[in-house]
Amino acid sequence: MNSLRSIQEGITANFHQDEVIGILRELIQKQSENPLGTEEEAGRYVQALLAEHGIKAELSWAAPKRPNVIARLQGVRPGPSMIYNGHLDVVPAGNQWSMDPFAGIVQDGRVYGRGAADMKSGVAAMIYAAIVLQRMGNPFAGELILFFNADEERGNIGMKHFLTTDLTADWAVISEPTELNICIAHRGVSRYRIQTLGTPGHAAVVTNPDNAIYKMNKIIHNLESLGNSLRQRVDPLLGSASLNVTQIHGGTAPNIVPGSCVIEIDRRILPSETYEEILQEIRECVEEVADVSAYELECSSYLAASQIAPDHPLVKGVEQANNLVREQACQVKIFEATCEAPFFSVDKDIPTVVFGPGSLSQAHVNDEYVEIAEVADASRIFVQLALQMLREQGE
Repeated sequence: MNSLRSIQEGITANFHQDEVIGILRELIQKQSENPLGTEEEAGRYVQALLAEHGIKAELSWAAPKRPNVIARLQGVRPGPSMIYNGHLDVVPAGNQWSMDPFAGIVQDGRVYGRGAADMKSGVAAMIYAAIVLQRMGNPFAGELILFFNADEERGNIGMKHFLTTDLTADWAVISEPTELNICIAHRGVSRYRIQTLGTPGHAAVVTNPDNAIYKMNKIIHNLESLGNSLRQRVDPLLGSASLNVTQIHGGTAPNIVPGSCVIEIDRRILPSETYEEILQEIRECVEEVADVSAYELECSSYLAASQIAPDHPLVKGVEQANNLVREQACQVKIFEATCEAPFFSVDKDIPTVVFGPGSLSQAHVNDEYVEIAEVADASRIFVQLALQMLREQGE
């Protein structure tokens, strides 16, 4: 009991809300728009900040100017390991803001800026949790790993680089914006590009047009039927699979028979579905109405679904950590968007939850903000979670 009391007193003595908010503001000021910029400035800031507090961090380069940041805190005795993860990049700010999107403005109990919710607040909360634990002498067993990656918003090159390393852990937490609720699953997403080919010619004189748009029209009709049938494929937690044609481009001029037509497809994936099965299903759908030589099919991206059992010890650990910090219980939910959890949960078999400050409704919007109280609570919860989970077996 005395030990527990002393740990709680240590957290109180070493945690200062203005510090974690200062880190968040500094991160917002480090522009890492993707694809307009890189994560190098943000990565180097994190590395230097951790070094100031006695935590060594390395930059692991996924591509030129695109670093992942990795730091390891060793506990006072052997034990399990846990990854705290977030991404350093943000979507472009655009020019419709009522304030400077890279100033990290504090106003009315909120911090405003591009990435305030998605997800520099989560990264700041994890960084500061590590700093507090370091000040306390890392009173846990095993290892806490900070892993902040590049390029979540576009091509996932940071996580693809992660898969080439031997970095692993017993558990992982991703601090995407969940309003401090525990997200235990999300649907995956894959995107496909289909091109039909025709023979260009003057629309006034071609009598038997080989029209790429007409060919695509038949394919789209079949894909609509496939999408309708996929809505009957339902996961009890995540809902239905889906397929939507989301873009179409065709032709070169109003008076030319189109020689090409291209569509983009968004396919939302359930945990029971595989890359090979989905691709084959689309291919068979297309070939019902198109000759193999008359179209091209390409998978431009694929990210599997992720899930963890609601009674998993990691989920219970987050619940317990939350209850030590807040009077409000957190809900166990699904994550409505897709994130990089499958790189941990599927590719490396690391049980993973998504939990962080901020609202998904603030992601990618003008005048993006996060509540200051949520950021501070998240950081305190990350401190408590490390102490909850990183224990010797049987402790």
